[in-house]
Amino acid sequence: MTDQQATTEQQPSLYTRLGGYDAIYQFAGAVLRKTMAHPAIGHIWAHMSESTFQKEHINFVDFLSQHWGGNAKYRGRDMVTAHRGMGLTEVHWQATLDCLEECYNDYNLPPELRKEVNEFMVKFKPAVIGSPSYRDVVLANPTMDPAKGMKSVGVVWPGRTDSAEQAAVPKLEP
Repeated sequence: MTDQQATTEQQPSLYTRLGGYDAIYQFAGAVLRKTMAHPAIGHIWAHMSESTFQKEHINFVDFLSQHWGGNAKYRGRDMVTAHRGMGLTEVHWQATLDCLEECYNDYNLPPELRKEVNEFMVKFKPAVIGSPSYRDVVLANPTMDPAKGMKSVGVVWPGRTDSAEQAAVPKLEP
């Protein structure tokens, strides 16, 4: 065993190094607040109810906590389902990363933790950006039954279903 392997095996989880559930709860709230204020993505929350926002916040915290080594259980939808039809683009993705960076600065997150959080987040990019807007699909297909979804008119996202794409989207199992 190398010294690096021994250090990695003995290192506390990212969850612990970030300060546990309460710290992640505060950080996630700050990220959501910054994204709500961002000119490129703030509109996403423009018509969201208080209840829906609170559920999104808790799901975000539980998602991060579970994946970073905490004992929270994420019960939300998988990332593809949660983002399918949102019409998110590279501009939205970069705005989110910019908001994360601002929060890193606000919380004085050390460079090694910033890197680790960013590496985690980037794994989900294929599941978050690239879907057409569900509204645009419905409006472009006047005879579409909106309850049947985009697939009913031939719009499939993600478009590929080969093993390479499946490997690119992390699973939510602990």
